[in-house]
Amino acid sequence: MRLSPLSPEAARLERRERWSRDRAAAQALRTAFPKVAQLRLDLTFSGAGSTTPVSQSHVLHPPAQAFFGFPCPYADCDGHFDLSAVVTAALRSSVRHIQGTQECAGVRARDRAGKQLCNLQLNYVITADYRREA
Repeated sequence: MRLSPLSPEAARLERRERWSRDRAAAQALRTAFPKVAQLRLDLTFSGAGSTTPVSQSHVLHPPAQAFFGFPCPYADCDGHFDLSAVVTAALRSSVRHIQGTQECAGVRARDRAGKQLCNLQLNYVITADYRREA
């Protein structure tokens, strides 16, 4: 018996469920990075299209999950941005401020036949506040 591939909607739902499970399984920020009092992630987007997603800001406090993945903001894209390595490296070396860019490698629904990558660019600024040593 041959299984048919998932429909785009079913694949999107499966990704969303996996994303939720991964976030729920992540350690609390206070456990993963005990020195961090607050972590702020500012995300802005740029691309070649006529519409660009709005900026996002995420402020994490010690009880928050230490999960640093973000789906591409285009609803019809199957890509995501993973800032885990960047954030982990910065927090382990007690860096207060870091910025950079990533490009979405997902494919948008309108471009699936041509297999063209989304290429939305994420510009991130990560700011960490650390606890004072007593």
